[in-house]
Amino acid sequence: MIMTVALLLSSCSQQACYDKTDPMMNAFLLESGTGVSVKAATIVVKGITATDTIELVNEKNVSSFAVTLDPGSDVSTFYIVIDGIADMAVINYTRHPHLVSAECGYTFVSELTGLKTTHNIIDTLIIENKSVNLNGERNLHLFY
Repeated sequence: MIMTVALLLSSCSQQACYDKTDPMMNAFLLESGTGVSVKAATIVVKGITATDTIELVNEKNVSSFAVTLDPGSDVSTFYIVIDGIADMAVINYTRHPHLVSAECGYTFVSELTGLKTTHNIIDTLIIENKSVNLNGERNLHLFY
């Protein structure tokens, strides 16, 4: 009996997970009116949930940022501060389970379905690519 258990345990090896498992929504900053890529002096992005606020981005001199969507909901709310001026963005999406690999298991990829923003510094926020997955593709254009 002990020998059988030892053989079974030794035959089950766990492989390490080396794959990316967090799909990121990528937003690119553009100048209103021209559509030219622009760098924000500072950008802070916080994810807001019913129970918590989590700082996701705190960068200087960047022209893009990436955040994760809430995997437990079909809506994520973000507090975005660009060069000291704050806005809110509400992103709606549908989630779908996605097998990353046998070693890493499943994650959720999302399909963006809509968005709303306040307009303090954000002029327009548009969806370029609806698919938020592990490929690192552009998803949003943020004009300010």
